[in-house]
Amino acid sequence: MNKIPCTISEIVSDEYITLVFMHFKEHCFVSMLLKNDGLKIGMKVNAVFKESEVMICDYSYSKISARNRFVSRVFSVEKTDTIARVVFEFERVKISSLVTIQACEDLEISEGKLFGWFVKSSEVMLEYV
Repeated sequence: MNKIPCTISEIVSDEYITLVFMHFKEHCFVSMLLKNDGLKIGMKVNAVFKESEVMICDYSYSKISARNRFVSRVFSVEKTDTIARVVFEFERVKISSLVTIQACEDLEISEGKLFGWFVKSSEVMLEYV
């Protein structure tokens, strides 16, 4: 398990999700939570994440360690104050992704645009059919 000591710098909530922005030195980590259990700006916390959740890329971000990499057209985008639900059209199957509203805006995600998306092999489960 990875632990990074952080200080909460911002908390943004809507009726569904709470985004917690934390700083470690000059770096910013963001956590997406279902609720805010007494978190406050300035509070010291650890950003904790599994080793299996860390993806690796080259310095220019042109190569990434995720084995499941695809390019698809954006079918739809639904936004709240904190998150965006991006739906891709992938070989006639709809694939959904939840991203922060900031990521959606930074990437300028909109219907009809092509984007890459990734699924870590450790996150793919099997279902008998």
